[in-house]
Amino acid sequence: MKTQIKRFLLTLGFMTRIPVNVDLGEVKDEDMHKGFLYYPVVGLIIGLVDVIVYLLVTLILPEIFGIIFAMLANFCVTGAFHLDGLSDTADGIYSARTRERMLEIMKDSRIGTNGAIAMCFDIALKFCGLAAFEGWQIPLMILMMPIAGKMVQGAIVYKAIYPRKTGIGIYVGTVSLGTVIGTMILGIVAMVAAFSFWGLGIFAILFIFAYLFRVYITGKIGGITGDIMGAGSELSEVLLLMVVLVIVRFWGFPMGLGSLLAGLL
Repeated sequence: MKTQIKRFLLTLGFMTRIPVNVDLGEVKDEDMHKGFLYYPVVGLIIGLVDVIVYLLVTLILPEIFGIIFAMLANFCVTGAFHLDGLSDTADGIYSARTRERMLEIMKDSRIGTNGAIAMCFDIALKFCGLAAFEGWQIPLMILMMPIAGKMVQGAIVYKAIYPRKTGIGIYVGTVSLGTVIGTMILGIVAMVAAFSFWGLGIFAILFIFAYLFRVYITGKIGGITGDIMGAGSELSEVLLLMVVLVIVRFWGFPMGLGSLLAGLL
């Protein structure tokens, strides 16, 4: 039990700015690799923080401001970790350079035109997507977005290749199949809880997208980096919003946790 708590806290501390003021003792590579299992749980914690901020803001301001501040809370909790990965990925992949030069550009701390455009569209799509929902649907989607971004990471990193000659991707190619399956199970449980039987289809769409994204990127740079993981997370969050909005348009909101939230809110 102590080992699992240690791995969870390591993952939480790595993925967020939440202080983990606990002596974790000796940290081994294995602890980080197996801590990957808790990615969806970390996503849940991030989502809960975002929802709390949304609910507090909407006590005194219109819902639209709640959405903005929930997104800001997300950036503060994560340090815009994944958004930075999306920016670096866009700058490198769409630089129309050689594979080696793409990798160099992705390590550059400066933001280029492609990266800036990617960030702007990512933020705009999230804001517009959330604003398209109504009432209790908004906090539910705010909660589920970080979970969606984390639960598909196994499709990106499992047996992947790290493309640089120096450096190492903490999770790339090191995560076991059992850990990936565990992450998938947690993701499926979360999606079904939130969206009832629709959750299975939503999970499948996001997971397939993440795998195809991995294939596309590997074809460009020969492997997967931490930036690619971040970009995959951001894109999966946007895709979740789009998929659920399509479902809402033709069949109505997929009721899972929504029925409970509708009663509370």
